[in-house]
Amino acid sequence: MTLSRLIPQEDQLCKTWYALYFVNFFVMGVGRYVSYPMPVSLLVELFYFACIIASASDENNKGNIGRAACTMLWLYLPWVIYSLLEAGNMSSQIAFNVIFTRWFAEIRNMGFQVVYGMLVCAAIFVKKGQLLTMYKVWGLCILICTGKTLMQQYMGFDYAEAAFLAGGGARTHMVNGIIRYFSLFPDAATHGCCMAASAATFVSVTLSVQDKREKIFFAICTLAAAYSMMASGTRTGIFVLGVGIMVYAALSKRIAAIVTSCILGGIFLGVLIFTDIGQGNSMIRRMRSAFNKDDASMAVREMNQQAMERYVNELPLGLGAGIRTGDIPPSNKNYYLSIVPPDSTWVYVNIRYGNLGKYIFLFSFFSICLYAGIICFFRIRDPELRGLLAGLTSGATAMVVAGYANHIQLQYPNCFIFFGQLVIVYLGPQMDARIAEEQLRKDKELLAQSEQE
Repeated sequence: MTLSRLIPQEDQLCKTWYALYFVNFFVMGVGRYVSYPMPVSLLVELFYFACIIASASDENNKGNIGRAACTMLWLYLPWVIYSLLEAGNMSSQIAFNVIFTRWFAEIRNMGFQVVYGMLVCAAIFVKKGQLLTMYKVWGLCILICTGKTLMQQYMGFDYAEAAFLAGGGARTHMVNGIIRYFSLFPDAATHGCCMAASAATFVSVTLSVQDKREKIFFAICTLAAAYSMMASGTRTGIFVLGVGIMVYAALSKRIAAIVTSCILGGIFLGVLIFTDIGQGNSMIRRMRSAFNKDDASMAVREMNQQAMERYVNELPLGLGAGIRTGDIPPSNKNYYLSIVPPDSTWVYVNIRYGNLGKYIFLFSFFSICLYAGIICFFRIRDPELRGLLAGLTSGATAMVVAGYANHIQLQYPNCFIFFGQLVIVYLGPQMDARIAEEQLRKDKELLAQSEQE
């Protein structure tokens, strides 16, 4: 098989991309059943590189990879540069070889994984049809994960999942008698937030596509993702889904969508906050606890963050990228920071990269989402394409918000799905121009045909 056969032709994505998508989505879950011969991050990177090499090796496609050098890359670059500079952070006063080893392991996930995704997507996506195919693959992944969730609920946990719970997972996945299902994800929080952001994305896709069969399929995927979110017991998922839908409504340019979203969202929240409807259902009961100001887990989280604040303020550059529990001895004044479990991505970045790193991190991710929204709103004329791109934008924005409450923002599979693929929005004006050209050509052909008649 030649490399050229791996390149997308006639609106079909290359075979290596399919492999990358499924590996990225399921690598953590499958890891419960098999042992990998290499670190997970390195395994996924091999598939990234396979896609990049295959795309760059084809005469008709190799120039596409350069499209990754777009506005998104420049907005994301400050975080990458800062992450690289963290290699020299000696704030914790521990051996340089320890800091460098941890930094090298982490920078690939926290910094470069988004860039890898951008390169792959820039090389592949040139047509709206490819974007629709991507959503179908994504939807299939959602259905597989929802199927596994249903198996856990109604058939019980298998041997690998039972071992995970027995090994300490039960502490966070069996709360107040409520089981939090994690499907094929590393934990329930990652599961719930990914499904919530996916549901928000697929709301946009479902309402935007014109083909009835595709609309039905995407609607099923939306409902499946929403159900999985609730089954995960991840209370953050409610806010993630809400943020995503509101972003889509704003980008849709339709007053009806904004009004409908506000009304339905208000009814949903009103039922959860002010009534006891559905209290007998464990999933609804768990979701409702998100609005309980006296919830014990939230109180513990607030106390941890308050205790960390003084230590973090003394380390403007943070502990150092990738520092783990055990790296810093108890005699070091920063020992406490190294053993506190980060309960969100924002806290994780704040501890290891400092206040400066946190602000750069938030600037990069919020700015790439904001500019993607500007592109959708002002530069995309085709309504269907605008809806498809708005889905990616709403999902990415929702995932950044999810990082405020859970340490899931750049975990597998979220990093590639919500941020690597966001570069497609930045390439959207090119797709839009192609659609306009094709429509103009069809109009000319019809005009010529009518003149002949």
